[in-house]
Amino acid sequence: MASVTTRPAPRDLAARGAQSYPALSVAFALMAAIGPLGCGRRDAAPGASDAASAIVSSPPDAPVDLSRLSSNIPEARPDTFTFRPLRVERIPEAPPALMEAAEREQGISRFCYQEYGQKADPRLVGAVAVVVAVEADTVKSVRIGADDWSGKAGRAVAQCLIQKAPQAWKLLPGAHVPNGSYVIQLQFHPG
Repeated sequence: MASVTTRPAPRDLAARGAQSYPALSVAFALMAAIGPLGCGRRDAAPGASDAASAIVSSPPDAPVDLSRLSSNIPEARPDTFTFRPLRVERIPEAPPALMEAAEREQGISRFCYQEYGQKADPRLVGAVAVVVAVEADTVKSVRIGADDWSGKAGRAVAQCLIQKAPQAWKLLPGAHVPNGSYVIQLQFHPG
């Protein structure tokens, strides 16, 4: 079934007047005002005064020396990533036994960085403050307390650390770490 829309006949528009259709009267007024400006006269004499063509075709009065202009551009930042100290408030740094476990098993951190970070962004650089929860001398969970990356691929590295570190970071037999949460700072850079 077709839909039908009704439009007033031209004589109906005239009968209703411009008050019923203010947008139409504005459009006609704009066309009347702008129309002569937009239409160039091609049959005009070469010396005819047309403001637009005079502006475009006039040569500059004097050469402009741009080297004398002063700029308002801030100094460029260095192209290298700068490690900032990551702070996780109210959580102590990891005790030596836990730090040794993380250092001994740094292969898992390197794996996460290379597989999830460098494959997506070969120049990825960053730092992560990992919050490690320890219970009964065992790493129970890991979360990211703070991180700072040079690119978006750092998020994938952080997620890999959350999944893999609790399985990899094992305390040596006889090592004791009190129950609680501790921060381990990790830095990642190519090479």
